[in-house]
Amino acid sequence: MKREYKVFLTGILFLPVSLFFFEWGLIDILSVTGGPIELLIVVPVIVTFIYLLIFGVIVVAEIISRQRNILYKKIIKCTVCGALIKLEEEICTKCGAENIIRSEALEKLDNLERKIEIKRSENLRTAKSTKTRRTAKLQEMDDELLSDNARKVRMKKTQLIIGTSHEGKLEWIKTQYYDLGRTIQDIADDLDESMITVRKNLDEIKSQNIS
Repeated sequence: MKREYKVFLTGILFLPVSLFFFEWGLIDILSVTGGPIELLIVVPVIVTFIYLLIFGVIVVAEIISRQRNILYKKIIKCTVCGALIKLEEEICTKCGAENIIRSEALEKLDNLERKIEIKRSENLRTAKSTKTRRTAKLQEMDDELLSDNARKVRMKKTQLIIGTSHEGKLEWIKTQYYDLGRTIQDIADDLDESMITVRKNLDEIKSQNIS
């Protein structure tokens, strides 16, 4: 499940739970102070409105940040002729100029991937000198998070390199499996697909080579 969906579901589930405990506490307060019973309706409505307003602002801010992030864009403008092209295309289909934006996006992903690997190496060196179980557990959780981030970066880079064409995907798998000697599991992780799908792609590559 995508991160934005998780955030949305968490926010929706948090609202009724928090209102339940809020109402519970408000009933106790009113029973002691003798306040008007109408507050049981008015106050939760106000709290709900404020919550939804804040939650809406967060969602809008997330959408705006994604729109500004080049890695989330599918269609961009050629920096030379202004034609609309796909982000993963290496050259502009209209004027033939190099897709500078794609190159910059790949460079950003490479830098991010290097930073993650450096951080993981530092954690590994620190873990060897760790003496307490609690510190070791925290480092293990941090390493799992870094591994997940590294996997997402590899997936984005793979999608940017392959594009949307099936031929591009097969060519990439062929290079990864035969030339670089990577495992089917690693290739499937980068593609965010199952090993069965990758094996089918490899069978298709073999049949093409035979024919």
